[in-house]
Amino acid sequence: MKTYLYLFFALFCFNSCSDGDVIEVGLDFDQELALCGLFTDTYFLYDIREDPFESLSLSFPITAANAPIFRPAETGYSDSFEIDGSSVRFIYRTYDGNPEDLLCSLIPDPNTTIVNSYEATSGIVTTLTTFIDDDGDGIPSSVEDENLDFDDNPATNPTDRDGDGIPDYKDADDDNDNILTRFEGVNYSIENGLSLARNTDGDALPDYLDADDDGDGTLTRYEDADLDLDPRNDRDLEADDPDLARYLNPLVNDSFQVDIDAMPISFVPNEFIRRYRVRFNLSQIDIQILSTDVIDLGEYIYSGTITE
Repeated sequence: MKTYLYLFFALFCFNSCSDGDVIEVGLDFDQELALCGLFTDTYFLYDIREDPFESLSLSFPITAANAPIFRPAETGYSDSFEIDGSSVRFIYRTYDGNPEDLLCSLIPDPNTTIVNSYEATSGIVTTLTTFIDDDGDGIPSSVEDENLDFDDNPATNPTDRDGDGIPDYKDADDDNDNILTRFEGVNYSIENGLSLARNTDGDALPDYLDADDDGDGTLTRYEDADLDLDPRNDRDLEADDPDLARYLNPLVNDSFQVDIDAMPISFVPNEFIRRYRVRFNLSQIDIQILSTDVIDLGEYIYSGTITE
């Protein structure tokens, strides 16, 4: 989705036009925000165009108070703060070259210069941070909630298929077999859902929900010969197919159960990469050339490692 901002330029002419004539110009930005990593004390987000060369930028201080904008504990986190033209700034600029080479470069392009710069003196920034995929397993969080009450907020009665106390949408290993869900062939797509998920033994459960992937009677997590909590790297070199992992070979069912007394940790810790989406909306913007009530500035999407 693209945003269209309408800017009104006061054009002062001396001959063919009168003072105060107004020209309406539409700016077409893609709403895909980038975050500049050059600054240690300021968040600097921007969106650019190349035809013509233009940019929109929003900057605000890095503080403990606004840290949850980029790392909230729960999805659906919202915050708001005011543009003051000092520590919190919103700027529209035009250039004579690619602004990417000027906005966020260690050595700015000397051949690119700012032609026009207009800054808001006031306004309100509202943010909304949601988790695209809470546990980074390749399945959207809403799909992992069988009660269909997830929406943009945590489910009130979330599905927990393996009963480990971690709801599926936050569980990196949905069947507790020590093979992370993202490695079990979920093959999720909007068109096909989970209908193409891998199912090694052809039973009622796809591998990512099956504690015994090959149906040989030995739980997948116990087909871990070297006890390193990763059954994927264990082979039976004397089997008919020595390249096939034990947990996927129904003809190999040796059990290597973890000795809890010698090794207290028998399951992989729930560590995963979560994908975030932060949406930025501006309202009550006071800027010389801008006339609009609300600006949907766009979204910034990124990932972060979570351990629970």
